[in-house]
Amino acid sequence: MTFHCTMTRRSDGHGSVRHSSAGVGTIEVTASSDDEALEKMRSELRYRLELCPCSGEQYKDLEIELVEEPAR
Repeated sequence: MTFHCTMTRRSDGHGSVRHSSAGVGTIEVTASSDDEALEKMRSELRYRLELCPCSGEQYKDLEIELVEEPAR
């Protein structure tokens, strides 16, 4: 399952990743590095998807397609 996200480097140097869709809603996470922010996004997506017991999937292999935006 692929999720389209945007990554932005904030003016304070932190990385921010954002996703918005009908299936999981809007999620924005921030961390001290881009890698950490990406991992936080994966964890949050898994958490929200696994709240729906209807599928029974565990979503271990999430794919995130990143679009980088200019710093804000």
